[in-house]
This record gives sequence, structure tokens and C-alpha cells, in this order.
Amino acid sequence: MNLDKFSIRWESSELGHPPSGQTQNSVNRSSTPKNPVWSVLIVGGVLLALIGSLGLIMLFVEQGESSRADLENPTPDLPSVAEIQSTLEHGASGPAAPSFGAAPNQPQSLAFLKDLLVPMPEVLRPDLAPQAEGTGRSGESKAESGEPVGGAIRPAGPWPENPEVTFSHFCSRCHLLPPADVEPRALWPAKIRQMYRYATGPRPQPPEAIPPIEAATQYWTGRAPEQLLLPPDALAWPRSPLIFGKLWIVFPELDPPAAISCIRIHSWNPPDRLVIFISEMLHGSILSWQIKPETLPPRVIGRAHHPSRIEVVDLDQDGFLDLLVADLGDFWPVDTDKGRVLWLRNVGDDRFETVEIFTGLGRVNEVKAADFDADGDLDLIVACFGNLSTGGLIYLENTSENRSSPVSQMGSDLQTNAEIGSPLQFEATLLDDRPGWSDVPISDFDGDGMPDFFALQSQEHERVLLFWNRGWGSFAERLLYQAPHPRWGSTGIIPVDLDGDGDIDLLFNHGDAFQFPPVARPYHGVTWLENAGGIPFRAHRLAHLPAVHTSMPADLDGDGDLDVIVSAFMPAFNPSWPDAEELVSIGWLEQVSSGVFRRWSLERSLPYHPSGDVGDLDGDGDVDIVLGNFSLFRFPQMPVEACLTILENLRESPGTLEKMLQSWVLPADSPW
Repeated sequence: MNLDKFSIRWESSELGHPPSGQTQNSVNRSSTPKNPVWSVLIVGGVLLALIGSLGLIMLFVEQGESSRADLENPTPDLPSVAEIQSTLEHGASGPAAPSFGAAPNQPQSLAFLKDLLVPMPEVLRPDLAPQAEGTGRSGESKAESGEPVGGAIRPAGPWPENPEVTFSHFCSRCHLLPPADVEPRALWPAKIRQMYRYATGPRPQPPEAIPPIEAATQYWTGRAPEQLLLPPDALAWPRSPLIFGKLWIVFPELDPPAAISCIRIHSWNPPDRLVIFISEMLHGSILSWQIKPETLPPRVIGRAHHPSRIEVVDLDQDGFLDLLVADLGDFWPVDTDKGRVLWLRNVGDDRFETVEIFTGLGRVNEVKAADFDADGDLDLIVACFGNLSTGGLIYLENTSENRSSPVSQMGSDLQTNAEIGSPLQFEATLLDDRPGWSDVPISDFDGDGMPDFFALQSQEHERVLLFWNRGWGSFAERLLYQAPHPRWGSTGIIPVDLDGDGDIDLLFNHGDAFQFPPVARPYHGVTWLENAGGIPFRAHRLAHLPAVHTSMPADLDGDGDLDVIVSAFMPAFNPSWPDAEELVSIGWLEQVSSGVFRRWSLERSLPYHPSGDVGDLDGDGDVDIVLGNFSLFRFPQMPVEACLTILENLRESPGTLEKMLQSWVLPADSPW
């Protein structure tokens, strides 16, 4: 079902007005990006001819927090094409790579990646990369796309007499004024160029309201520190007193490199079956792997363009558990209309058919299901991350009249064939039209029996919200937490009663490090948003942890309270950094008393884990850990063929899990 063909209701605190104050008939109203990249692609082609396989790095470089149009003018975390070429040509004579611990914030050399590239599938080939700017039409000109000819930035505002007031007003049109100390001095000029391109392109401002870019550069570089120093507790956590056996899992069904984006451990039909569901973001595979009562080979049960999250739910309530799939549509952070909501419908005998529920969206990051309007069927909440001009938060009300013989609206036609369209019918309500929505976990916040949901909005917004269900599928928005600045790097929220007081708190991860080269930031970490009986929630920092991406609450030590397992994700991490062995890539926070936690390390210097889940895989009564590996480079410390890292809890029965999974465990005598 294409959303552009569907009538959209708006949900707004002001009746009759959309959030932006304008009437809209389509969520994906601006899926046509505006800036062409033909000159950039020509430059990229010339550079590829010079340095061959560096094409992959160039694509990553183009993808910091902006689109590929930033190739010639780098984002703050990214070197320019000329800088990469210089580094590879001159090696040690190029910019020095400082110590990770002493100065982890400086632009790091990318030369170490040159010999580590893994053969990439076609989706990552530069010549097949989707257009990030413009309509994608080969004949589109810069004038048609709205970009100033030559890419020139032409601010017309006066030199500010009071820079702090001027830039606070200028920046606050999109986000909070970023403090100068959130970036090292060397990275600010490129970040400012990126922001000025936004102000003259995807998020235009009047020329007279744009101060001279030289004034902005002077303001931030003059106040920024030379280095961002990490807190003492950010590195080198003590070794865990709990002992775990580490297993690397290899699936012949997946071609390396693996980019595991989501893991769900679930009891299946019948309930004594334990199955791990896995989505792989690069190649698009969705797998089912039965662990108990007997371990069976993994099976590919569906495919998507680039799946981000999966959710186990009986969507049509026929007694068979299905899967909801959030399909990004594009591997890169770009504005696209390829995002989809997919339904892997269980038709029995563990066979699944793929049904498109909604198409034509920006990059869809998560989909959750609940009966929000109390009519007996399951509705959906869609977190559409998008990028710059696409994205949004969407409520899909299930309006199917007869679930035993449902129909779906496809344009003006009614379809009953599940192979053609969705056998369920939905009506869309746009709750917010801005980009950056990543997480929408569902919970009954107020205990009234009606499901509410929380929402995490990153990008420049960096905030956590509650959408309180009024009782008929209409929602009231409440701000629970606002990050102090737009570089906070939000990566996830998890509802949980962490302190055992009977209400719902949130675990909040903020450690986005999907940048090339990466930066270890002192404000990254895990925060407990405590529900103390009011709004907003109280924020308590549980741990400083660069690049933290996943938190999983579980009673790991069996003492009756909840601990927290954490993992880090920094795909371009350099293992040769002087203090690289100090970086915690898997750890756990032991709750020693209510709301008080002690930090322990389970793995260091392998921060390639963006997803995970916990469960008792071997049935011995303790909690094991399954983490997804996302490794696009071949580092000697970790096999790129390993798609999963499993930590077997040895508290109860040592070695059981390794015997169960031995057919897929990387041999002990491997080079790793």
C-alpha cells in the first residue's frame, strides 16, 4: 500500500491543524530531495580510478549525519576526499592519529582501513549507490533541484554584534544552540559548513537571517577545546566476576560481511520451542533459527531491502505468530521513498509470505503493534526515521471489518489476495511530520489498561516523549526528557521497572558512533530515566560508555533484581589506537541496591554490536546473551564471517550451549 495514495488524518494538540501548521495529504510529502550530486559523483569516479577499492570508504564518508551531497564538503566527523587521498598517499606523513584514550576526539587516519576492506555486495558498489539528492533523474539540473549554482553559500545577514544571541536565534530554528565543547576544535569548521548547507537547502532560512559563515566558524572554534577528554570511568571497566563462554556463530546462509540489525529470542508454536529471529541489514535477509528442543539449521524466511527491526506478533490473530518488519529501504542515511512496513505472515508449517502493509515511506526504523482503540484488533505505530526532508511518526489504525476474510485498499481497488496486497486494512494518522524517529516501545504507562507508547526522536531533536492513549486511539504528547544539546547521539529506549517500585522507567542509550572516522565522546553513555511519579522523568547517568548502542535489562546474576547488559557499536573503530584495549564493547551493570549499579566488563576492543537480546538458550536456569555483529571491515581481532556473538552464562551448567550449537560455532583452532 503506497502512502502517497492514502488519505492522511492529522493528530495534533490543536484540533484541525497539522504539527507544521500546514494541511498535508501525504506523510512522504517531500520525498524528492533537492540537491543534485552529479559533480560529486564525477569527483568520486576520478578518485575511485586512483585508489580502487577505497570506494566503500568514500561512501561511508559521504554518510555521516548528512547525505551524499556532502562529499566535497565533509561533515565534522568526516575527512574530505582530498584528505583521504592525501592520507593514503603519504601514510605516516599525513595527520597524526592521537591516542584513543588521551585524545579520542581527533580525526583519525583511515589508512588502516585500506587493506581491511571486505568484498562488498552490489548494494555497496559506488556505481549502484542510490541518488541521495535530487529526484534521481539523470537530466536534473541544479536550478531544478533548488541548489545554488556551484553549491555556493550566500548568507546575507550582518556580522553579529552579540554572537551568542545571534547564533542562538539562528540555530534554534531547528534545534538547541550546541555548546562549543561538544566537538573538538578541528571538527567545527566542517560541521558549520554542513549546517549552512542545510540552512540554504533542505531546511531553508531567509538569506538575511543567516549570519556570515566566517562569524560562525570564529564563534565555535574560538570556544571549542582542543580535545574532548573522556571521564575516568568511561574506559577499562573491571573484569566481570561472572564467567561467560564466548561463541562466534557463522551461518553459511549469510554472505560476509554480516550487518545484524535486530535479534529477537522468542517462544514459538508450540511454546516449548525457542527460536531466534534475526534481521540482516546489508543483504536484506530475515532468518529463523530454532534452538530448542533441538537445534536446527537457520532458515531464511523472508527478505527486505534493508531491514532495521523485526517484531514477533500475531498480527491477524489467527493463532500463528507472525513478524513485522521495518524496512529502511536504503542502507544509507538518505531521503528516500523506499521505506516499507512489511508483514511476514505465518501461513502454517513455519512458512511465511511477505505482505506489504505500507510503502512509499522514508527510512522506517521500527514498527510496533497493540490494540490502541480497544476494538479487538491490532493497530500499528511506525517510527519513520527518514533523513532530512522525509520521516515522521505514524499511527496505523486497523480498520479491517472482518479479520477472517479481510480486504486491503490499494488505491481505489479492493484486493483479497495476500500475494497482491495486505489482507488487513489500515487508516493512517500522522502524529508528527519531522524526521529522526527511531524507537516506539509500547507500555501501559498509567496502568489504565490502555496501551501507551514512548518515542525516541534523535537527529537534532534528541528527546524522549510519552504518547498517552486517551482511550480511543488518540494520543496526548508529553515530553519526558530533552537532551542538553543536539549532538547527544540517542540510540535507543527500553521500558522497564528498573528500581522495582511498580512503575515504568526507561533505559536510555546515547552513543551514536556511526561516523567515519569515529569519535569517542565524553557524553555518550547509559541513562536511567526514572519515573518518580511525575513528568518529566528524572535522569540518572548509570555509566559513561563511548558508542553505547544497546541495553538489555535482565537478572544476570540471579539475585532477584534487574541488571543491565550493554554493548557498543563503532564500525570504523581502529584497534591499533594506543588505548583501544580499554574500550568496553560488552559489559553489564550490576544492580547492588535499588537504583545503584556497579560496572563490569565482558569484552573489550570489539565494538561491533548494534543489537542483541537475552534468554535462557540452554535451559539451565540462567540468562545467556546473544549479540548481533556488524562488521564491514576485516579486523584481525574478529572474523568477519561471524554474524553473532553469544555469551554463555556459565553460572549453572558450563559448556552446555557450545555443545548444542557446535555445528555453527567457529572452530576453537581458528586464527581468531
